[in-house]
Formats: sequence, structure tokens, C-alpha cells
Amino acid sequence: MEKENKCFSENKQSFLSSAITDISSNIQLVDTKTSILLAAVTAILAALTSCYEPIAKKVLQVCPCSWNGVVFAIFVLVCLMSIIVLFIFGIMTISAHTPTLKYKSKWFLNKSVKDYTFDEFYKDVELMQDNDIIENMAAELYKLNDINRKKLKSYKIALSAFSIALSSAAISSLILFIS
Repeated sequence: MEKENKCFSENKQSFLSSAITDISSNIQLVDTKTSILLAAVTAILAALTSCYEPIAKKVLQVCPCSWNGVVFAIFVLVCLMSIIVLFIFGIMTISAHTPTLKYKSKWFLNKSVKDYTFDEFYKDVELMQDNDIIENMAAELYKLNDINRKKLKSYKIALSAFSIALSSAAISSLILFIS
């Protein structure tokens, strides 16, 4: 019976360990995708800045009181607002690392190394039972899932803002070429 319990405990630990690895990888992937979006918009803005003079000449040719001018202004404003939203939610996505659960596990040191020495930490770990280890792993998995949900939520908004910015920039460019 004890052998079955030990095997069951090892299976739980294995499951939790795999889940923690998967969620951690997913969190890193979301951060990478967000960084790519921010870098892409920055590159586009840099390219537009380097072509400032020809773009400015073309913009000045658009009559502001015409339908083309009004539609152009609307799409430029939508593009700028989308870029601002993208950067706000992109930074929120990358910086989201705080879970709502305040469980203090042995996974990460919650005190400074001056207040909590290695010997104290080692003694605490030695005293842990299998259930304590599983509880710590489950708490960390819960925290990582919470962080992942927060990141995915803000990433979706950042991705939508990126799509809107690109679409409105493309429509604005099309209006410039038509005018």
C-alpha cells in the first residue's frame, strides 16, 4: 500500500512538474510574441520617420476639407491611437508577473538571504513531506496559470491594436496614393 502511495505521489509530482514547464514556456512565448509586435511597430515608425519629407509633401497635397482629407485624418488618428494602445498593453503583457495568490511556498525565497539563511532553508526543505512538495508545486502551478491568463488577456488586446494599426496605416497610405 505504501508503495502505491509513493508511486501515486511521484505521478502527481511528475504531472505538476510537466505542467509548470509547459505554462512557463507558454509565458515566455507570449512575452516573445509581444516583443516582436513592439519591435515591428518601432521599425515601421522608424521607416516612416526616415521618409518624412516625401510623406509630408504627399500629406500636404490632400485637401483637409474633402472626403479624402477627412477619411485620411480619421484613419491616421485611429492608427496613432492603436499604436498607443499597443505599447500600453504590450508593456503590461511583458511586465505581468504578479499572481493574485499570496501563498508562500519554498519554490522562491520570500525573504532576503540575510533573514533566511541557507541552513534554515535547507532544514525547512528536509522537513517537507511528499504532500508539502505537491502543495508547493500546485501553488506555483496555480500562480503561473494566473500570470498566463493575465498575459494572454493583455496580449490579445495588444495584437488587436497591432492589427488595427496596420490596417489603418494601409488605408491611410492608399488614400495618400489616390489623392
